[in-house]
Amino acid sequence: MTGVAVRNIDYGSVKLRAWSFIERFDGRTDLSLGDARAYLSALVDIIILEKGYDYLAALAEAVRHAEDIYSSRGYGGIAEDYSRVYNRWLEIDRSRLAASKYLSVLPQLRQERDRVGEELTVVSLFTGAYGLDLGFELAGFKVTVALDISEDSYRNLKANRPKIPFLLGDIKRLSTTDILKEAGLRPGEVDVITGGPPCQPFSPAGRRQSLKDPRAAPLVDFIRVIKEARPKVFVMEEVPGILSARIRHVPIKERGKRPLTPEEMPGSAWKVVIEELEKTGYRIAWKVLNAADYGTPQVRERVIVIGVRPDLKRPPAFPEPTHSKSSAGLFRALKPWVTLAEALVGIEDHIGFTPLPPKYAKYMRYVPPGGNWRHIPDELKPEAMNAAYKAGGGRMGFYRRLTWFEPSPTLVTSPAMKATMMVHPWEDRPLSIREYLRIQGFPDDWKVVVSVQDAYRLFGEAVPVPLAKAIARAVRSGVLDVEAI
Repeated sequence: MTGVAVRNIDYGSVKLRAWSFIERFDGRTDLSLGDARAYLSALVDIIILEKGYDYLAALAEAVRHAEDIYSSRGYGGIAEDYSRVYNRWLEIDRSRLAASKYLSVLPQLRQERDRVGEELTVVSLFTGAYGLDLGFELAGFKVTVALDISEDSYRNLKANRPKIPFLLGDIKRLSTTDILKEAGLRPGEVDVITGGPPCQPFSPAGRRQSLKDPRAAPLVDFIRVIKEARPKVFVMEEVPGILSARIRHVPIKERGKRPLTPEEMPGSAWKVVIEELEKTGYRIAWKVLNAADYGTPQVRERVIVIGVRPDLKRPPAFPEPTHSKSSAGLFRALKPWVTLAEALVGIEDHIGFTPLPPKYAKYMRYVPPGGNWRHIPDELKPEAMNAAYKAGGGRMGFYRRLTWFEPSPTLVTSPAMKATMMVHPWEDRPLSIREYLRIQGFPDDWKVVVSVQDAYRLFGEAVPVPLAKAIARAVRSGVLDVEAI
């Protein structure tokens, strides 16, 4: 491998080249996309330790080397070089790799607050970690009251926003009058109601009874508050799995063997949710948004529903993507997705993390960044995977080590568990709480006063702040007609 200049390297163009190289292996069986990702990552580690390059220069060199091999020798050449690189990677002293030293060439991500000429108000229901509402706050909104049944949500928000009134309890036991009283607002005065109600309207009684299921109660109460508070806009977020949920469960053994009733069809539950939201009289629209497309260093999809009060005579407005995995958008240039390296540069206080159990940690020495259980030697895989070894599916989360030059996968609530690992690219540990906060877009001065495991759960389920800010800006300018100053 030949050397490259360490200076004047554009990270945006280098990561686009890396992604383009990896995509060539999508769908191949001889050398998979995951192998190509691990190949580049292992090359980076070797170049850093053997040539003394920083991360950015090492990635540029690794991509150039891989492109040269591919141009001259094709897939076979890459497969051969991958074997050589991987064996060399197993030999190097990876304990010398330090993010604080080799990532310092990258700038830290910053979240700035927009200024607006008038105060815009938010009532936060199902507040959780405050990710959705922090995005609105950064877009110039004021959160007038928060509500959640979780004491972790209450304690952590009070540590960071002690002046925001917080109603700790079950929403079904709180009247809309009480909520608005705490907010200092009257019906019709709220600009935006936000929330992500747990949304599982299933019932064996069928469609007409589905919203009487206790699991659907949070959605019912969310709708109740909308009807009674009459905000100008509401924003609801849900996980994508709700889109395929059924009102009535169908056992796997029966699927494909008989016609399904309407209540048994995938998506039947979501149809009920939308119909109930439309009964509020609001103009409703929904989209699946990927947080990575809005500057979040994480591939994380969320279903976003926006409702607009009919007297505003405006349609719901969604944000246009600002980032992309490709080099350009349809009508304008987009920035490349933000990577894990950009998210984690400069971290000094990790707050804490849950160590990998020793019975799992011993296998991570075989897994390069971007790899997973498939990189464990064949003779050790049955022992490492146990019953999951013969299970179907990709099992991509098993023994997963992240890579620097891509966004993080969707964060999980148990990153030390065998099936849902989120292991640091260079250290044999799960991502720390501070790293979770960075990936989700929370500022470095955000306090965490709950336990490490509770923090993983709280922030692992949060709406990414950059995505929330993009939604808030779209609502502010596209619906409420308020521009930043």
